[in-house]
Amino acid sequence: MLSRRALCAFTLTACAVASATTIGAHDARAAWPPARGADMRDKTNWPNDYAARWNYASFLPEQQPGTPPYLSADKKLGASGMSIDKAWTFTVGRPDVRIAVLDSGIHWESRDLVNKVALNQGELRGEKRPKTESGGVCGGQGPLAGYDCNGDGLFTIADYANDPRMSPDVPGEKCFTDGDRTKLGADRKKGDQNRNCVLDPGDLIELFSDGVDDDANGYKDDIAGWDFFKDDNNPYDDTRYGHGTGEARDAAAEGNNGIDEIGVCPGCTFVPLRVGDSFITDVDDFAQATVYAADLGVKVVQEALGTINQTPFAKAAIDYAYTKGAVVVASMADENSRHHNMPGVANHTLTVHTVRYNGPNPNASSTFLNYDTCSNYGAHLSMSVSGTRCSSEATGRAAGIAGLLYSMAAQKGIELTAEEAIQIFRMQADDIDVEESRSPDPELSGRLYFSKPGWDQRFGYGRANAERMMKAIDELRIPPEVDITSPEWFTPLVAGRGPGQVAIAGRVSARRATSYDYRVEWAPGVEPDDTLFKPLVAEKTNVPGATVSGGTADAPLAALDPSQIDTTHPRDADSPRGENDRTITIRVRAIAHYPGYDVPGEARRAITITNEKNGGDKDLLPGFPLYLGTSLEASPKLADIDGDGLRDIVQLGSDGLVHVLSMRTGAPVEASGFPYRTRVVDGLAQDPGDPAVPSYLTAPAYAQSQTSGIVPSNIHEAIMSAPAIADLDGDGKQEIVFVSYPGTLYVIDSRGKDLPGWPKRMPLVPSCPLDPAVKAPEPCMDVRNGLARGLYASPVVVDMNKDGKKEIVQAAFDGKVHVFKVDGSPLDGFPVEVHHPLAARKNRIFTTPAVADVTGDGIPEIFTGSNEEIGGGGNAGPIFAVNGLGTRAPGGPYLTNWPAVMTSFHLFPLVAEGVTSSPAVGDFDGDGRAEALFQGNGASPLVLPADPGPQTAFGEPPARLPVVRNEDGSERRGLAPTSVFGEHSKAMRPDTMFPLFSQPSIGDLDQDGVPDVIASGASLSLAGALSGGSVAPKQAQHLLAAWSGKTGDMLPGMPFVIEDFSFLTNHAVADVNGDDYPEVITGTGVYMLHAVDACGREAQGWPKHTGGWIAAAPAVGDVDGDRNLDVVVGTRNGYLFAWKTPGKTDGVVQWESFHHDNANTGNIATPLEQGVTKRAARPLEAAACVPPQDPGDDILTAGGGCACSTAGEPTSPVSRALFGASLGAVGLALIRRRRRAS
Repeated sequence: MLSRRALCAFTLTACAVASATTIGAHDARAAWPPARGADMRDKTNWPNDYAARWNYASFLPEQQPGTPPYLSADKKLGASGMSIDKAWTFTVGRPDVRIAVLDSGIHWESRDLVNKVALNQGELRGEKRPKTESGGVCGGQGPLAGYDCNGDGLFTIADYANDPRMSPDVPGEKCFTDGDRTKLGADRKKGDQNRNCVLDPGDLIELFSDGVDDDANGYKDDIAGWDFFKDDNNPYDDTRYGHGTGEARDAAAEGNNGIDEIGVCPGCTFVPLRVGDSFITDVDDFAQATVYAADLGVKVVQEALGTINQTPFAKAAIDYAYTKGAVVVASMADENSRHHNMPGVANHTLTVHTVRYNGPNPNASSTFLNYDTCSNYGAHLSMSVSGTRCSSEATGRAAGIAGLLYSMAAQKGIELTAEEAIQIFRMQADDIDVEESRSPDPELSGRLYFSKPGWDQRFGYGRANAERMMKAIDELRIPPEVDITSPEWFTPLVAGRGPGQVAIAGRVSARRATSYDYRVEWAPGVEPDDTLFKPLVAEKTNVPGATVSGGTADAPLAALDPSQIDTTHPRDADSPRGENDRTITIRVRAIAHYPGYDVPGEARRAITITNEKNGGDKDLLPGFPLYLGTSLEASPKLADIDGDGLRDIVQLGSDGLVHVLSMRTGAPVEASGFPYRTRVVDGLAQDPGDPAVPSYLTAPAYAQSQTSGIVPSNIHEAIMSAPAIADLDGDGKQEIVFVSYPGTLYVIDSRGKDLPGWPKRMPLVPSCPLDPAVKAPEPCMDVRNGLARGLYASPVVVDMNKDGKKEIVQAAFDGKVHVFKVDGSPLDGFPVEVHHPLAARKNRIFTTPAVADVTGDGIPEIFTGSNEEIGGGGNAGPIFAVNGLGTRAPGGPYLTNWPAVMTSFHLFPLVAEGVTSSPAVGDFDGDGRAEALFQGNGASPLVLPADPGPQTAFGEPPARLPVVRNEDGSERRGLAPTSVFGEHSKAMRPDTMFPLFSQPSIGDLDQDGVPDVIASGASLSLAGALSGGSVAPKQAQHLLAAWSGKTGDMLPGMPFVIEDFSFLTNHAVADVNGDDYPEVITGTGVYMLHAVDACGREAQGWPKHTGGWIAAAPAVGDVDGDRNLDVVVGTRNGYLFAWKTPGKTDGVVQWESFHHDNANTGNIATPLEQGVTKRAARPLEAAACVPPQDPGDDILTAGGGCACSTAGEPTSPVSRALFGASLGAVGLALIRRRRRAS
């Protein structure tokens, strides 16, 4: 049992080490925390670093004069926040309750965290223990014997403060600040090994790492966390991104110490686990960190991440932590969308987002229950958490509450399971039922997002109430465990495409209660009223508490027949485009019976059903959808791999498997030699092949794989990008070229065998040294270098030296464009470093290059973007044209007047910084040479010739195309302003369309012989909401746009309204309805795959509903030999879809798959093996676009919008253009991510 003294000591800084010497005690309030029942309005009951946090408060603040009265729901709940202040009267947390923070790493010098890091005594034995000032053995009792030098009942860095190994100063050796080796400070202390002017746990890592696994847990020298991004024992945030440090502060910052702000669980400790250099990362690094945390015995896994993939390993890691009693608190993400953020959409997570106040400050607000527009929502939302910094803040605060919960349970002698913790969160929440959101008065309801009694998709089970959670433990009101494991979230069930009965697997138990009842039921929709639920089986009553219902695969809780389910229901307020038309909700409710009282529990699961009752999908090819068990971010390709004359489906999975699926039998069958598997991930291979890579195989989860369910040999490098397919070695058979995200380039033959010289690993990029006297290796990663080992860009296959053989062009995270010969050797002149002299830091290349010979020498040039950022705020990025001779070119590796700079707003790390959209090339002016199309985030696309001219302003190279002569004789260059919509567009106006997150395509949609520009993104009103806020945006529109390459104007039906962002999506272009005019085929984050022509008309039978997030470009081609075009695409849920169409293989096919063709050239002039580029008898003009008929209640018919204008819309083209431009200048300045940073 921990002493009261030890618990209280952890909330003070009397012994804190927040500089290179010990800081003295602050004016801590000795009476804090107060006794139960204390008046929390009384400031004397606050800690001295409380800062009047509204989101912690158990009361409503006094309103400023003139503020509207509180909404009825706020008055009913009576609190602005989560009653954390009252929860502290029960517990402030315990140091043995550890929170694992999985994020960007840690700023070791953070003053409020330096004493909160959980030090691993098992690695700090013998001479590594702290010493007294005289060099003697420290005191301490029990497990702390020899460790507690300062006598506070804890083991922290403060115990090393007087250790003679830490002093004195080292004359002439400077420490530095902000992680910047050029910002020198005072002479460092002897113990300040990482030279940040602070004695911190990172110094212990530098001082005591000896390569010995002292505690035999499989991780050598895991003294204070681990870095699974770099695979070393120092989770230092070397790029200083700060997100992980902010997350740790939200959860567990020290309290009552007069420094900064108190965390939710100031008595808990945390373990920093680095899984990336930002919150966007590879899910397998998250999975390794989760396994480590579970084996370490942490109680809370905190992940405010948006991983770019979801693998079986990640799901198994979450399940492993769950079975070991750790709750995984997961971010819902920040885009005001329902798309399924990963890894949180897996089973066994507690997903959270933020609610906030509606005024300029808490005292000028009338509600604290408004949805925060930089949060996500949806069927898988568990909880709302009070905050203003998006779902990231919610994750940190919720993790802190979980720390308090486990601390309270330990205080009562209760060992909570993860499911019990999740159920307490749910069942003790403040229901967010804002009556005004359902008001018929649009002035009132129009500013609020819809809510209803009980669970709803915008607010989940409600706002977390920490005080009630503590009371539930104190009063032994532990809910039953209620868990659904299958079907997984958002499984798309198609009647007749699987077993007739689908098992509802899960578990119900109430081991602490006398008995329990439970029922399994379903209802149509995502948030159905309670009255709509129907039983799937008869209710079970008075089940003995010790009995577990379900829990095994052969003992499901219930079953349903997809063919018998009627999904008909009124559309919910957040699904105006039919997003949830095919959704049903499965619910399991239980009540645990205790002597004298009952306690409820509940689990939900949303899936989609396609059957005859809701129109079915007659176009699905046999055998589809096909579940591949992992997320499918990689775009499919269609090519004859096995040599039977039919195009096979080549689909790469994020689990590292390469599938080649043949339809020769009428259903998808894996070709001989496939699936191919990539390398086992670093840390888990039997033979690492690199002495710098550690092995984790002796860690408990991996060593005991039969019981953990985690088999290391099955965990392969993730693939997230499209392959290239071509005959590289001249044998008449196709090779497949692809990359893994961790940085390996593969070339395999048609039998799934590696070609000689392959695979090839990109060079390691270590962290830059912390000692300014040590020369930094090139390249390395720090605050000035965002480089890494890794690959996302797809390989491009093209002849780069006129020898008749194809080379492989590969852009990489080391900031270079590489070119390799078929034997794996580099082409002379490469690699070429891509770097702009005005960029503040070197950075990765995320884009797939496009290639075209624009100099006339027969050697293609390479066009690429870069993640480098330029200008104030980093809201511009460089674009490059690399000479095909590389460094051998007489004038240097870049063409004349390159690199150029274009506007591109920094919205996210990695995926939306600099210019991350892959360029495309095509001949727009008919001169026989290609021009390059570039797309930034939040700016009009640019079409540039080989020489764009000298640039004087960002985003305005002088030679941009097209060139249009106005009636007054003036000349307009470039595309028309993005606020000028086509006359038949159904998008609301006035508004401005901004390309965001996607990748452009080229196609001649209007069949006038000139390529058109295609891009997707969002309206200004929606983009502005990304910065956060409390008011529902009025004209939030996701948009697909296309501009005429001849006039620069938007095509008649553009932009077309879609239902979500199209993250990383490239658009296919082909005629899939047989009318000779091509459709743009593109998917979104919310389920739909569209096929839309220049008039804004959806092809008959489209859009296709997948139930999942589409990030891949669809592939178009004949896979079954009927000479009709088929369309293939995968979802991030792991399902591969294929549909037949009336389009013909000899019809119009202009952009058949990701980056145009199987070689990924991005060049519309590259010949395809199918179709033609032009077939229509005449160009399409606006007059030929018949306006869509009134769609009535079904907005999914042609047009996809309301064709409405709003009052005050500018009428003339000039005024409309200026209106849009001014909105862009003001609005996009607000978009920058408001994620928590240090």
